Amino acid sequence: MSQAMMDKTLLEKAVQWFQAQFGQVLVVPIGEQFPGYPLPGEIKAVLSGAEEVLQNIQGWPGSPIPVEQMVDNLLANIPNRLPLFKQMVFGYRRYRAAETERLTEKTFHLELAGTLEQDVKLLDAIVSEARFQKIEALRLPRLKDFLPVQYIEAATGSLLPLPPRQYDEKFHILQAPSLFLPDLAYFRAKCDDRGTAIAIAFLDIDHFKHFNTEHNETKVDRNLLPRFMQAIEAQVFHHGHAYRQGGDEYLILIPSLSRQLAIAFVDELRRNLADLEYPDIKAKTTVSIGMCVVESDCPLTDRELRDRANQAKQFAKEQGRNCIATYKGNPRLIPTQP
Repeated sequence: MSQAMMDKTLLEKAVQWFQAQFGQVLVVPIGEQFPGYPLPGEIKAVLSGAEEVLQNIQGWPGSPIPVEQMVDNLLANIPNRLPLFKQMVFGYRRYRAAETERLTEKTFHLELAGTLEQDVKLLDAIVSEARFQKIEALRLPRLKDFLPVQYIEAATGSLLPLPPRQYDEKFHILQAPSLFLPDLAYFRAKCDDRGTAIAIAFLDIDHFKHFNTEHNETKVDRNLLPRFMQAIEAQVFHHGHAYRQGGDEYLILIPSLSRQLAIAFVDELRRNLADLEYPDIKAKTTVSIGMCVVESDCPLTDRELRDRANQAKQFAKEQGRNCIATYKGNPRLIPTQP
């Protein structure tokens, strides 16, 4: 186990962030829709529990201590609030990871990047501690428990808007790669509001270097890639969003589909891409696809979900290509149609 040292201040920030976030996305909308009426009991219970946790942590000594000792303190002092506290840490970790991603894109200085990543690494250390992992996170109340979707959209639409659309600057067919993580955050929030899943698919053209070697990059860019990407865009249109990551790599977001339906959708795309024909290029394009299907309340950060889809894609390539692998604990192949 890592000997990472953690200050109580980081945990205080996690609780305070949760209180503000919970208030913004749940307490305020409920209060606005039912002015003058008391909050429902389950919301009051979360608010009082969060305040109890905060007051307890604020009473601890301020010197940094090893993560294991910090977990000792949590187990000893807030045993009845640990499921709630785990949700606080998960939410704050996702938030800090997104903020860190945004900031580290602005610098290539290693020391500065390391400083920006420090808090996320400390939160990683605590969530990976064996005793902390055994705690079952509390299921938090959601707006859908109290309001129809019309009022949910009215209350939350301005909190996390969908970023303006930008196309890939080279081909102008698929979405720009910089939109993927902001879009993932948006659709995760919208799917969480409804208790539905979101699927991430990472595609890679098999043996892409062979196409460039045999036909040269200019012909591939003119005759193959635009038609290939148009097929992806047509399949995904009005079902999700697709992003060009590089010459032969693509990401797809598919909101509000079950794991089974998402796999069927992506497998149809795989077969359609294998049937494409290209001017002056006889070879067919097959793809290796990695998928990660995210359920509501998933504690993983957006970058971690993308990385798991990427790992599943690498696994699919290692297993023979032209296939789909999913990541659920470990990558595994999915039976597909020829």
